Amino acid sequence: MDFMKIIESLDEALYSVMSWLIFYPITLWRTVVRPQKMMDYADREVSDRPNEQYDDAIRPPLFLFLTLLISHGLEVATASRNPLLSDTHGLASLVDSDLALLALRLLLFSLFPLMMAVRLLHRQRTRLTHASLRRPFYGQCYTAAPFALMLGVGTLAPNLPLAGARIISAVVIGAGVLWYFATQARWFARKLRVSFFVGAGDACVATFYSIVLFVLAAIVVH
Repeated sequence: MDFMKIIESLDEALYSVMSWLIFYPITLWRTVVRPQKMMDYADREVSDRPNEQYDDAIRPPLFLFLTLLISHGLEVATASRNPLLSDTHGLASLVDSDLALLALRLLLFSLFPLMMAVRLLHRQRTRLTHASLRRPFYGQCYTAAPFALMLGVGTLAPNLPLAGARIISAVVIGAGVLWYFATQARWFARKLRVSFFVGAGDACVATFYSIVLFVLAAIVVH
């Protein structure tokens, strides 16, 4: 009986992993092209029954994780060993493997969805609870993923043996930042029913807090 349960678990795990090959690029394309609709989609799906949620896309937190996994894989393939893995001082000694480094990046990039979600609830004067935070956080995980991917690819571009690699790096990073910021400004404007410029102000505040926490966490680790 236990053996059959193991077989059934392997069957489900294999299907889940292989389905990512189909649904990951679909989710990435939909998020990049129609980010607002994907965040609305995340809002709706949170209310569905667990077995019916995100049946035609990757779940938002998993999507962010898989994106960071791809970015990390590109780093391993194109760059030398990350200096953080060789650092044995302080908390950096805890980051002693690729898996630990990936977990750290997931934590750091999750700060952006968290701060965006908290800012929205604050502006809506909504009580902060696990239930109220989950909906905007999940939607924000969708847009954080392409942002993290473009930053990752942009920082790796100088390591490639290409003419104008630094220019390519600046363009990719710049495009990622502009896309992400414009997406957040529109999201705040829609959710709060304010102008784009007011939404941009809220996006600036949330981004500022995200960057501060990001930098503080990076300093602590180093």
